[in-house]
Amino acid sequence: MQPKEELLEQLGESYGYVNRLVEKKIEYYKLSAAETSAGVISGLITAIILAIIGIITLIFALITLGFALVNAFDNSVYGFGLVTLILLIIFVLVLVLRKALITNPTVSKVISAFFAHDGKEV
Repeated sequence: MQPKEELLEQLGESYGYVNRLVEKKIEYYKLSAAETSAGVISGLITAIILAIIGIITLIFALITLGFALVNAFDNSVYGFGLVTLILLIIFVLVLVLRKALITNPTVSKVISAFFAHDGKEV
């Protein structure tokens, strides 16, 4: 075999190895992205279900509190008005602190989910 033919054969083998390596890396990144996306989506679905259950529970708790305050004040306007005032204060606090309470933790959680190293969740 001539040196030129040997060189071409070695280059062909090297190209085949590099090609398989690139295919494996692409497959790895696809699987990694699919795993991360599945984790984020399942977390989101869980959060939505828990939020719905929490909201229903909160509604019943607030109705119960309203009726308890009606009995305490002997006036339905004062009882349910106080519950409304408490909710209004909570609404304003969440509105003012929304960046620290909602935005920053959400962004941090999503970023850490997509950039977790070695399979460890942060």
